[in-house]
Amino acid sequence: MTEKDHKSVETPDAQESAKVREPNYKRHGARYRARRRAVDLLFEAEQRGVDVVKLLEERLEMVRNPDLDVNPIAEYTEQIVRGVAAEIIGIDSTISSYLTEEWPLRRLPAVDRAILRLSTWELFYNSDVPPRVAVVEGVELASEYSTDVAAPYINAVLDAEAKIADQARLAAAAVSTSVGESQFDEAIQAQAAANEEADKALADSDEMAKITGLDMSDIAKLVAEDVAKSENGS
Repeated sequence: MTEKDHKSVETPDAQESAKVREPNYKRHGARYRARRRAVDLLFEAEQRGVDVVKLLEERLEMVRNPDLDVNPIAEYTEQIVRGVAAEIIGIDSTISSYLTEEWPLRRLPAVDRAILRLSTWELFYNSDVPPRVAVVEGVELASEYSTDVAAPYINAVLDAEAKIADQARLAAAAVSTSVGESQFDEAIQAQAAANEEADKALADSDEMAKITGLDMSDIAKLVAEDVAKSENGS
């Protein structure tokens, strides 16, 4: 699927529907549908060059207008969009750590960026979602929205992130709340351990392969193939 083919299902006056694999709604629950709509908003905002929170607010206003036929936006969709927007610098930095210089985040298909940003936010900033669930749902979104080679490399990136997500969540929670000195020290130590683990994985391609089944060169090859297929409409 090309980026041109990905028409946001959010846009009321869209001329054609998104060319994506029809999801199995009996299999997927409300949370997955909320993620799916969040991907649409993140993708649409980037394609239009607008702030995603402003786009969300516009769409919410349209939902409240009884004269417009716009489907309600789930609370979790709002939470994702606002969360990604608030933490975008850290999210992009984390994702970029698992990509090569030849294929940085900005060169990925826009829909892949949206999925990776959503899943990375869930992994590091939403403790309500188990890391394994965030990975599985992110891969499912990639299978639905992107090319046939996107899911494997997105899976590899998210698997690597999930390895340090629990420690990073602990540190983030401690720093963002009022905690005692011993708890704060524990959080700092956990964050340091998480950073060390990430650095080790990134510095050693063999270690990356142990975590994900793919080393950095494998991921780069899949990204290159994914980009080529997206551009060619495969």
